[in-house]
Amino acid sequence: QQRLERWRAAGLLDGTTVARILEWEAQQADVSHRSRFSRFAFAFGGLLLAAGILLFVAANWDQLSPVGRLVLLAATIAGLHASGALARSRLPALSTTLHAVGTAALGGGIFLAGQQFNLAVHWPEGFLLWGLGALAGVLLLRDWPQAVWLALLGPAWLVAEWGASDLAGATSSAPALVFVFLFCVAYLAAPGPGNDSRWRHALAVLGAVITVPVAFMLPVVPAIAARTIDASAGALAVLWAIALGLPLLVGFWLRGRGAWPMLVAAACAVLVVLVGTGSRNDLLVVHLLYAALAVGLVWWGVREQHRLRVNLGVLAFALNVLVFYYGSLFDRFGRSLGLIGLGLLFVVGGWWLERVRRRLVRQVEEARR
Repeated sequence: QQRLERWRAAGLLDGTTVARILEWEAQQADVSHRSRFSRFAFAFGGLLLAAGILLFVAANWDQLSPVGRLVLLAATIAGLHASGALARSRLPALSTTLHAVGTAALGGGIFLAGQQFNLAVHWPEGFLLWGLGALAGVLLLRDWPQAVWLALLGPAWLVAEWGASDLAGATSSAPALVFVFLFCVAYLAAPGPGNDSRWRHALAVLGAVITVPVAFMLPVVPAIAARTIDASAGALAVLWAIALGLPLLVGFWLRGRGAWPMLVAAACAVLVVLVGTGSRNDLLVVHLLYAALAVGLVWWGVREQHRLRVNLGVLAFALNVLVFYYGSLFDRFGRSLGLIGLGLLFVVGGWWLERVRRRLVRQVEEARR
């Protein structure tokens, strides 16, 4: 509004044009607000609907005949997708929600049908079939929830195959964790300059949500996982080639040369696994590696004008400092001094990091303009 007033004072716009612009902007803001509310309502309602359907089927499963079970599963999945197709033209957001719930119900139906036919408890092929259903949804609907389902189920199937194979007892969980971590980085790399479609941003949010817990497990879980048998060098080489190569291929397919930071993330992830948490010096090296990764993520976000990466990098840096203080320094100070230091860390460190984060986000927003 200040700019419009300045342009009117300079004679570039008349009063009528300024009033029409302000009226149009007010209408667009109202539409945007209603759109955000409807998206939230549909998303939350979709989660409740999916949970209710799965609970209803599970509660009445034993009371149904085998044929009735299959009919119920097929009718539920078909009904959700048919309802989504009917709402496609008038309520696109509702249609997207119903199709997403239909894909969720497909997974429940696949595993319940597998139970019906007494298949193995660990059934990786169930994730494969579920993922193929999500792939069909991506090809037919072009909706971002279907892309998120596919992004979840593809790695889940491969990790489940590893867990059901003999290699699960012959190796630690390090390759699987590195595999998942790099897929999260690949999803974070999906949006970029000229590649800002909605499904790419959804993949980035998915990667951001999963990255932090997986990064926390990377140096810890492989050290406590026991091996029951020894794997051959060839099997280990193939396993690590898949764990490193497949996420890198997906990242470069999503972004091309813009995904080159994934190479740095892969090197750091392997170093974190190799160093582990055996001693204080090892822990210090791990914290330094994670601090470097967090700073690199912030730099990546600023360079490509991606706000989510900046926020995630700042959060990761703060969590890294907090874990380092609590794990390495808190006991040395004693309870009272340790709590005082922890409080100062939250107050002073939080204030400083928030100040830095706001400045970086402002820089990203100005670069977008």
